[in-house]
Amino acid sequence: MSKEVFYSKLTNVENDVVKMGDICIESIKKSVDAFLNYDMALAKQVRMEDDIIDLKEMEIEEKCVKLIALHQPVATDLRTILTIIKIISKLEKIGDCSSKIAGITLNSKLNIKRENEIIYVMVERLDKMLSDAMLSFRNRDEKLAREVYSQDKKIDRLYEQLYREMISYIIEDPRDTTMATETIFMAKYLERAGDLISSIGDRVVYMITGERIKEEEFERKYNVEKIKYIKIDN
Repeated sequence: MSKEVFYSKLTNVENDVVKMGDICIESIKKSVDAFLNYDMALAKQVRMEDDIIDLKEMEIEEKCVKLIALHQPVATDLRTILTIIKIISKLEKIGDCSSKIAGITLNSKLNIKRENEIIYVMVERLDKMLSDAMLSFRNRDEKLAREVYSQDKKIDRLYEQLYREMISYIIEDPRDTTMATETIFMAKYLERAGDLISSIGDRVVYMITGERIKEEEFERKYNVEKIKYIKIDN
């Protein structure tokens, strides 16, 4: 098959990845909304929609395998396909985080509405991170991908701030223990989603340059010129 056919199919696969990213961030928003508002119907919807994300991952992976089998891409093209397989795996795990947050809501006995500014900020930043990750992927924007990678530290700090806040509630009034514990567990899944989105940024940099941000960090940490492992060069 011609290169034109290959690149047309690859573009379609990349569009599917971006759509999957959109589904994942909407899933995060819905799961948090269900948790904060004790919306059992919405939580159940999130759990059911996790199957859509799982199926999307399998569909895209199958398309990638067919591209490799039929076109035998090399160098940059192969690196792109391998990166896509890694990215959709991260996106599927983000969907799992949403599903687990929905599970906390469904298992909760606290029929209350919760207000927490830190959670709102975390979701807002995760939304921006994942949108930027998909934009950097689509536009081959190394600078933006590196910014996505670095944003994870801000999510970590927000989680630590929320954790301290919840512990203080427990100390002040032990009757708040269940509420605080559920909130901590929920926020931990948001923190995990931040880790996964950050890793997507790392993978996009690899797709563009053939280098990993984590590799650069290890090189600085251990004061070596190169971490030795097999790479696909341009």
